[in-house]
Amino acid sequence: MSPGATTENVVALPAAGGTAPQIIPSDLDMNAILADIKDDHVSAPADQVAGLREVVAHADSQGYDVSFVVLPDAMKFTYYRDIATELQSEVGGTVIVLGPNSVGSSSPYFSRVHQEEATDNLTLTNPPLAARQMWDQMNGPSLNWTAISLVLIVIIIIGAVIARLRTRRQRGATAEGSAALPGDVGSDGVRTHKDPEPADETSTPGPGTTDLSRDLP
Repeated sequence: MSPGATTENVVALPAAGGTAPQIIPSDLDMNAILADIKDDHVSAPADQVAGLREVVAHADSQGYDVSFVVLPDAMKFTYYRDIATELQSEVGGTVIVLGPNSVGSSSPYFSRVHQEEATDNLTLTNPPLAARQMWDQMNGPSLNWTAISLVLIVIIIIGAVIARLRTRRQRGATAEGSAALPGDVGSDGVRTHKDPEPADETSTPGPGTTDLSRDLP
């Protein structure tokens, strides 16, 4: 091994694509894996091949080509996607790579977001079951987040408009109540203000009140 060499193979992609090189572990026999999936779309330990072929046949009945690769040893999670991408460029269709700690996929049929969502809650201890779980989630209906976001925005706007109208009505009712003055309503419907009557200056003093006029000369 020459100085500065690493223990990983760098798979160069076409420069026109503008994609960063993929890094794949050097101890992984990509040629053997490629030969396996070209044969029956499955590269896995012998006891798992039958179960994975059933998922391949199920996908084929739905009009999709899918290939599964099971790697027995755990590796960096980004490797799974790199391996799937490299294999998919050779065999086409959808390629799903399963490992004991993560999953990677590459497909021209499903968006990257849809593929990533399909990796949730997989039973990785049982690769054939995990393969069926992931395929069913990938092939199932996906949420249209753009439409959902637009609906939520419309609901928020409508709620804001309703709240503003209620506030205006409450302010109008308060203003009308404070503007009303006590008085009598005439025959023409106009309320007239009535001043309080002045006290009667000639009234007789009440008990306990001194009549100062008696003391005047």
